[in-house]
Amino acid sequence: MKFSEEHIVSLIIAYQERVISDEEINELSEWLDADPDHANKFAKYLALLKEGKAVSQFDQIKSDEAWTKISKSLTMPKKETKVRKLKTWFPHVAAVVVVSLVSYFVLHQVSSDFDSNKTYNFAEVSTIGSKKAILTLEGGQKLKLEKNLTKVISEIDGTRINKDSTNSLTYNNSQSHKTKLIYNRIDVPRGGEYNLILADGTRVWLNSQSSLRYPVQFMGKTRQVELTGEGYFEVAHNPKQAFIIKARDTEVKVLGTKFNVSTYDDEEFIATTLIEGSVELSSLGEKIRLKPGFQAVIKRGDDEFQIQAVNTDLYTSWMKGVFEFRNHSLEDICHQLSRWYSVEFFFVENQYRQLRFTGAVKREKSIDFALEMIEKMANVKFAIKDDKIIVGRPTD
Repeated sequence: MKFSEEHIVSLIIAYQERVISDEEINELSEWLDADPDHANKFAKYLALLKEGKAVSQFDQIKSDEAWTKISKSLTMPKKETKVRKLKTWFPHVAAVVVVSLVSYFVLHQVSSDFDSNKTYNFAEVSTIGSKKAILTLEGGQKLKLEKNLTKVISEIDGTRINKDSTNSLTYNNSQSHKTKLIYNRIDVPRGGEYNLILADGTRVWLNSQSSLRYPVQFMGKTRQVELTGEGYFEVAHNPKQAFIIKARDTEVKVLGTKFNVSTYDDEEFIATTLIEGSVELSSLGEKIRLKPGFQAVIKRGDDEFQIQAVNTDLYTSWMKGVFEFRNHSLEDICHQLSRWYSVEFFFVENQYRQLRFTGAVKREKSIDFALEMIEKMANVKFAIKDDKIIVGRPTD
């Protein structure tokens, strides 16, 4: 039987994530037996996908070593496990493969010019984030929310929006009769953050590269908003009107509570962290209820939540002006720094992506402080190439 390239990739992902069915094991074995070169192709796919973070847990893969592990695993008894829907992931996997190949050539060129002995001023290619955003009114008018500017804005339904000197927005609960929902949207750019109080008293903090679409006045049986990026919510209690956050395929439903939602477009996962109260999560028909001190994570396009107890401070410190990391990978740390300081990172070698760090940095400090701290803790060096920060090893 001849299998398409798409089907082979889906089988390899299922095998790597240990969610492969008996039928798929047979198909994979048949494909491996059909051509001796398929073993090398199998191992190369695993290595390439690992570099792109589509799959994980294979360190320093070599073709023969990988095949030894694979051949042993294929003959071992399999644990019963839920088989996920994999075909919906192939477009993402294909994109990862293309990005990985392009990144290889870019990084090869960058690494040839890497000079770790030079002293760099990283402030030249980065900026410290600040409180800023763009407010879009119902009619499409865009207002730049700047510091030290007090202003009263009126919406078409008579709602008064107060912008105070601290650069925060407050929506006043209008007493006028409401006949339809009027929407506003706040877009927080890279290197920004913002906070506002909705008409029902709910407080919202938005992280960099985030947006929130919401009614200026709530009506009906629900209070529904749409989030992209990351937001921390303190929802005003109202048992007669549930508060719902739409985040791609996931809904977060609450009556009154404190929690954080991270749903960036460039990340595979949606993470909801509950600080106090109770929330109900639903995605593609699957529903769960979360308890305080727990986090629910779900892959984009999936219908199965992964729940774990967490230190909630790690996921809410950003809205208190602090980066806090505990055993985080350097790749994840750089990803967060890039949003706040408006700068891109490039890794000369993939081994540096998975270095783990624990620490805390105030967001008001320059990026030099954070990078210097990382350099002191590990055998890694940062440099500048064009307008990017390069991550590599010190020159001997």
